[in-house]
Amino acid sequence: MDELIRIENEYDRQTVAWLHERLGEQALNEVVLRMHGRGRPYASEVCRTLGLTPPPRKRTTHARPLNRAVGEAYLATIRAILGRSHMAA
Repeated sequence: MDELIRIENEYDRQTVAWLHERLGEQALNEVVLRMHGRGRPYASEVCRTLGLTPPPRKRTTHARPLNRAVGEAYLATIRAILGRSHMAA
């Protein structure tokens, strides 16, 4: 399906899977082929053409924990620099 519908992110992939489940492969292919002339359509364009509202975004359950150490180190350096320039003035 990647060769017929433009898939740029995980939500696009989820939307195409939803369309595939809802319409079936043959019907989805026919709709996309009827939309020719516009290049590969986005999944949202296919939904609009069919008058469908795409499903809401699914939240990922295995999000990586954020590592804030590098950002905190940069902020500490910035604060130190700003503190020195404030003291000098």
